[in-house]
Amino acid sequence: MADLSLLLEFYENLVKSRRFDELLWDAYVNGKPLGMTHLGMGEEAVGTGSMKVFRDTDIVCPHHRAHPHLLMRGCDLKSMLSETLLKATGTCMGKAGEAHFMDVSKNCYVIGGTLGPCFTVPLGFAYNFKHEGKGNIAVAYTGDGCTQEGPFFEALNYAKAFRLPVLFIIQNNHFAISEDFRKMSGLQQLSQRGAGFGIPYETVENGNDVELVYEATKAATAYVREGHGPYLIEFKTWRKMGHAPNESGTKYKDPEEQKMWLAKDPIDLLTKKLKEQYEVPEEQLQQIQEKVEAELKEAWEYAEAAPYADVSVAMQHIYAGC
Repeated sequence: MADLSLLLEFYENLVKSRRFDELLWDAYVNGKPLGMTHLGMGEEAVGTGSMKVFRDTDIVCPHHRAHPHLLMRGCDLKSMLSETLLKATGTCMGKAGEAHFMDVSKNCYVIGGTLGPCFTVPLGFAYNFKHEGKGNIAVAYTGDGCTQEGPFFEALNYAKAFRLPVLFIIQNNHFAISEDFRKMSGLQQLSQRGAGFGIPYETVENGNDVELVYEATKAATAYVREGHGPYLIEFKTWRKMGHAPNESGTKYKDPEEQKMWLAKDPIDLLTKKLKEQYEVPEEQLQQIQEKVEAELKEAWEYAEAAPYADVSVAMQHIYAGC
């Protein structure tokens, strides 16, 4: 059995990530200006469980549905929310939104504008890490859709050829906007792509179980960190909402499959485990929920009160040293 304190940490991050997204959904519905926003409700276990494994000195590059990843990495809640609301107090001064979010202090770079660089950027870091020889790794997250694109195959080839310390993580929520990955790929498991490049791979069928995500990531990370080269891991999960807040996602999802996955909600799964296997009382979980609500309320009030980003910052930091 896993350490209880670790599972409670996971629980807090799952709840915080869910409520973070729900706040953004409410803001969208009520007409508040947001940057590019992609909600990850239902997928929180992947970012939560995997991010706990990595060192502070590793480079992590989440994709565009990354609130759980960023929160688990320790990114500041007020600055994150400010950035999403395009405020000057955001981590990137409000000019990045969440699609281009980065927190250099956390070695965390969201690659979400165009998805090809979600492979090429971490490969550059991994190449440097190999020559440094300090045991650091780069982590490249992607969704299922991007695995059909050329940069994905080029990245696998390059990583294998140079035996780079990079971990590829496919967060497979089944849909690239509205297209089912099985229709696009002809595969049931996208991790099989690694076989053609001689890269070890695996699929975790229930990527909503945060403990399974953590254990699988820990094993894969150890392989990469020991100098064996790249590793490819796929976590199957389910996007409860649409691709973005402007559509529900119901038109292209099979109702029975939706029902099956909703029954495997990551928060519900962990709640059940905590109560039944660890005898955690409801009151303790309620206290965590109340703590999360208080933190989010304070962060939201802070972000709303902050000024919007000034247009003058748009041309800053485009190139190194400027």
